[in-house]
Amino acid sequence: MTVCFDDSMATMSAQDPVFDTSFHLRLLHPRLWGSWLALALLSLLAWIPASYRDKLADALAPLLLRFSRKQAYIAETNLKICFPELDAAGRERLLLKSIRVGLKTFMGFGELTWRSPAFLKGRIKVRGWEHIEAELAAGRPMILVVPHTWAVDMIGRYLTDEGVPLCTMMKSPKDAVFDWYINRERSKGGRVYERSVGIKPAIKALRSGDSFFYLPDQDHGREASIFVPFFGHPKATLPALPKLVKLTGARAVPILACYDEDLGCYRLEVEPPFDPYPTQDLEADVNAMNRMVERQLGRFPEQYMWFLKIFETQADNQGEDGLYEEGIRRIRQGLPPEP
Repeated sequence: MTVCFDDSMATMSAQDPVFDTSFHLRLLHPRLWGSWLALALLSLLAWIPASYRDKLADALAPLLLRFSRKQAYIAETNLKICFPELDAAGRERLLLKSIRVGLKTFMGFGELTWRSPAFLKGRIKVRGWEHIEAELAAGRPMILVVPHTWAVDMIGRYLTDEGVPLCTMMKSPKDAVFDWYINRERSKGGRVYERSVGIKPAIKALRSGDSFFYLPDQDHGREASIFVPFFGHPKATLPALPKLVKLTGARAVPILACYDEDLGCYRLEVEPPFDPYPTQDLEADVNAMNRMVERQLGRFPEQYMWFLKIFETQADNQGEDGLYEEGIRRIRQGLPPEP
């Protein structure tokens, strides 16, 4: 969940620097009318049975794969690294399935706005809820370790509806209308902070009893990261999780959000908390986090947003170009991504 506001869209108070999700007249500018039309379509789709939406997504997915060359190249690069046992046909099948899942969850996003909490709860099946209950019963806040799967927004809404106070840090899409809409919906699931304000608001919220929605898989660059393996490849990874656990006394609880194509519903897979955690070995603790994400994605690889630049920062490259940049340049020139 990471989403970038310009200053005008991210008005914050010094006491609690949350996103300003109030409506502004500038969002009605004619150049944004296309975005409003897209939101209107999402609103209509919220009232269409999921089985019909899913059939539409099945039909559109091959077209999206064909025309989204940049995103397809990034995803293909990631899949080559993470699943070297797959041949080209296997990678394409997995990527197409991931796009189908992504479209199905995107087309259902309007349900968060228009459908009742009871309806949403009926659309979500949870495995491992006892781990959440145990932490709540102990009066401990949680750091929810949540990889970037397509259905990730369902976690925040479900937990908040179940009485779990949350906060998170985000960096939003570039479209002003979708910035406003997505962050307004996500703020219903708890307090949302802009990533640029730093980690202090989240630490304060954890110490006051809120749980923290933590995304472990993004590439934040060389300066703030350490390189630990992810699917056997060195990945720039923030060492923040063990530090946060130590500072706040919270427990790190892994959760994976899935869309079940067979049942046409969402699933939350809750794992036991990391234990013991943290240890005296920071790198081993960060490794443990990455191994957990690997195991989750190994079971449900089609659920992940493979178009993210998760390996952008390379351990052996001190230059400005990341892993994907040469291929993206070639695509923009109308050439195949690989010479």
